[in-house]
Amino acid sequence: MQLSDEDIAMIGDSLQHICRDLAEDLFARPEQTCEPDRFRAVLDLFVDQGFVNTSSDDGCGLWEGCEQAPQLALTLRNLTTIARVSASLALSLHRSALALHLLKQLGEAAPERAHPCVSLHGRHGIGRGELANWWCGQAVDEAMLRDAFDPGRVCAGLMHGQAHLLLAPVFAQGTLAWQILQGEVHGITPGHGLDELHDGEFVPRQARIVSLPAEQAKALSRDIWHREWLGLLAIQQGCVQQMTEMAHQFSALRFQGGRVIAGHPAVQNMLADMQAALTDVRTVLAGQRLNESGFADVLRARNRLHEGLALAANVAMQTFGGLGYMRDNGIEKRWRDVNHLRLQSGGPLEMQLMSANWASISGANAGAGA
Repeated sequence: MQLSDEDIAMIGDSLQHICRDLAEDLFARPEQTCEPDRFRAVLDLFVDQGFVNTSSDDGCGLWEGCEQAPQLALTLRNLTTIARVSASLALSLHRSALALHLLKQLGEAAPERAHPCVSLHGRHGIGRGELANWWCGQAVDEAMLRDAFDPGRVCAGLMHGQAHLLLAPVFAQGTLAWQILQGEVHGITPGHGLDELHDGEFVPRQARIVSLPAEQAKALSRDIWHREWLGLLAIQQGCVQQMTEMAHQFSALRFQGGRVIAGHPAVQNMLADMQAALTDVRTVLAGQRLNESGFADVLRARNRLHEGLALAANVAMQTFGGLGYMRDNGIEKRWRDVNHLRLQSGGPLEMQLMSANWASISGANAGAGA
């Protein structure tokens, strides 16, 4: 489904109105955790408005039609807009839409109001290096991949408590397949950030595995990871945008040394550093395409971009001085959200391992070509 410029503008305006209302009502106090029932009501709202499309018909929701550059840009922009209101909400909608996209690619129907979720982290991070080898058709340690993506593992991690359908990768018979679990989230405990989600364990009532031919499985799994990483960057960008705006507002009001701190060179440098990190991410996301070249770019740049945004979040807190560490100001919660997002679906060390294997493979192929 090809969207016109007018369609894209209309969708963006509609989302802006929804987010403004949420920011003025339910999320007016960002330091407070949204109650589960009200959080689910917001998830339902975005489904009702078509931003998460649960039907089998083509629509214009998140991650739909993103093989086209305008739709991809729209999805990333929408995730950034939602994250300015709530990172937990943006991450929940992102992963629900990603799970629905995956179900369609697998030829599976999505139950209505199931609020599906996808969990990509596996059992441990060392398997990501072997995953990169497998994607490129190189020799792999299949025992390690089977262990990392074992269908019998406990599916635990960051997810919203309203999820009743979970998709997780499993490695069996030399290929990556997908386990579809129906159940519910148990054992929710507070985490480091993204307080509306926390860390929970998905307890399945039913489970089955859907497999695809090897090459199709490689292409689909790489596409899913690619979309996940892009979504995380867009959400983290939205958080830092909001923190930067809060820092600008505070520095224009706070007096020190007889003048507002926005006039101090140190604060001006801090505000410039925040903007530089946002510009770096915006530039990379603007040139993204869902192809092998785009995947390689994000794989190489993801650590640098997340690190830059995390540093920008630290700087935003520093503009508040000691007040930045107080929960009542709201910026403390956003700081925790930003730092938690950079650990999702591959932390810094795991991404280094995957990127190193991918780079060595690319270098070997280039040498062979020469």
